[in-house]
Amino acid sequence: MGGSGVGADILRNLLKAELRIPFEVFHSYELPAYVDRKTLVFCVSFSGNTEEPLACFRQAEKKKAYVVSITTNGRLRRMAKQNLIVIPGRSPMPRMALAYVCLPLLIVLEGLKLVKKKNHELNEAVFLLKKEQLRLEEKAKQLALAMRNKMPVIYAPEELQTIAYRFRTELNENAKQFALSHFLPEQNHNEISVRLGLKRGNSEIFLLRYKGEHKRVSRRFSILKKIMGKHFNVTEINLKGRSLIAVTFYALQLAALTSYYLALLNKTDPEEIKAIEFLKKELGK
Repeated sequence: MGGSGVGADILRNLLKAELRIPFEVFHSYELPAYVDRKTLVFCVSFSGNTEEPLACFRQAEKKKAYVVSITTNGRLRRMAKQNLIVIPGRSPMPRMALAYVCLPLLIVLEGLKLVKKKNHELNEAVFLLKKEQLRLEEKAKQLALAMRNKMPVIYAPEELQTIAYRFRTELNENAKQFALSHFLPEQNHNEISVRLGLKRGNSEIFLLRYKGEHKRVSRRFSILKKIMGKHFNVTEINLKGRSLIAVTFYALQLAALTSYYLALLNKTDPEEIKAIEFLKKELGK
């Protein structure tokens, strides 16, 4: 769930062109009926106390599935008798520990020979982020100014749909601001028709673009700008990186920084999540 679950969503998109077995992500209390002893189930909870993955852990054990648990501590760590990956708990929030909840999944899949090792792509991502650190800061500040007092609408190619969603949720949690997200080509079959509800002055469309996107999707982006640009301001965000992994982590860093600077502009604490904490307290009664 939340920052703990998005790592799996990201990995699903990254491995879609390589993984030869279904990879699904569930954000609720129940596993699907087809889970059985031949299913690999990852239960991920940064705190180890999130109730939805704990419920799924119990179901997976009853179904005798092969369960791998990833957590820092809590009830999940105590419940998992085997196949437990304990990750560092240094980050104050799971949304700030994305690598810790994403990369262990990849390492397990590599170890099971389900995907090839991604060391080269991960190294590219690390060096890219180091190289682009200052430019990412500046770009994030510019985007935060463009999003201030507006409804950001974030579009991305299908393989980056989780990045668009992550951008949105970072703005939600850190900047305490509403945002919308969608992905192409699906957006072209519905939301491209929208011209009511938002105005040019109180919203802005942001397009996440990268060099490796499908050529037909590139064409669709061009037409989208012509159609929706009549009613809304449209800003393109060009993401750097050669491999999809490098592009993904570049975009994730940009989203985190943008939400941080937007939180400062909104005069709100990017770390506090009082509404979520209140919800958990009420659910615990």
